[in-house]
Amino acid sequence: MLINAGRLQAIEADENDFVGFYSEYSENILHLARLFPRLSRPRIIEAHGAWTKDLERVGSHENKLYEGLDHFKRAGHLAFWLRRMSPIVEFVDETMNIADGGEYTLDESELKFRDLIAGHANEYMAFDIGFQYCKFYELSVGSKIAGTLDLSEDYIRTTCHFMKYKQCSPHSLFMVYKSLFYSVA
Repeated sequence: MLINAGRLQAIEADENDFVGFYSEYSENILHLARLFPRLSRPRIIEAHGAWTKDLERVGSHENKLYEGLDHFKRAGHLAFWLRRMSPIVEFVDETMNIADGGEYTLDESELKFRDLIAGHANEYMAFDIGFQYCKFYELSVGSKIAGTLDLSEDYIRTTCHFMKYKQCSPHSLFMVYKSLFYSVA
């Protein structure tokens, strides 16, 4: 989708790239439920600042990381701050545009996704961006798991619920992402 090596480096390095990326990503994802997000630019900027400061702090305090912070750590911190800052403040229902005449009828997958998004838009976006970030890097190193990994609806709902209502640290999200891409065998 919108995840590639150059983009990932750009969103970390540049606040404006991050704002553009998050805006475009959330529009594309929420369109799957025929919703259009209204975003808080200050919250997106605040999420970016907190994320990059966290990466600097953690990187300087974890002296055994000879190669720096891996993509799982970066994604865990990113998801944490996106969820914490909650930049999606509301959405517009694209099926109710009076200028288009009759209402658009949602299909079953759109209805299911809309049901999830209605209560967990910020959590879903935070988790999905982190997950796609990890998946991109895992695929780039030839991970067989990453190529076949398909998260169930129940897993996604449970994770979104966890992120919204439970104590959730960047380190716990790091472990969630890392555990998805490694087998116990």
